[in-house]
Amino acid sequence: MGFGDITSTDLNRWQLRAGRMLVELIEQSLKSGRPPLNWSVASNGSLVGRVDTLKFSNADRRAVFDEWVSVLNAERWPEHKRSGGSVHLHAVFTHASPSGEVKGAITADLDAPDARG
Repeated sequence: MGFGDITSTDLNRWQLRAGRMLVELIEQSLKSGRPPLNWSVASNGSLVGRVDTLKFSNADRRAVFDEWVSVLNAERWPEHKRSGGSVHLHAVFTHASPSGEVKGAITADLDAPDARG
């Protein structure tokens, strides 16, 4: 490997840093009663939290998304309305840790409005 190549050690360190941040977030959520997200940790050290689409109504999904955006001081992207009428919510965040930054995203998908109103 040449200078500047990303090694397996780098990837593992980044993932571990994100995992530690995730543990902190989950512990804070337990204390506050905040609804959990479906989290994934990528090998590049980023976190993605998804609002559960099966457990919550559209209004509740939006509320959970908004709460996490606030907690993480995340930057909202414009809402994306899909052709079928569903809406995708997306926000990105950067969190400083003693070992470096953790970047990530929060997402939520809202179902299309019922045709009956």
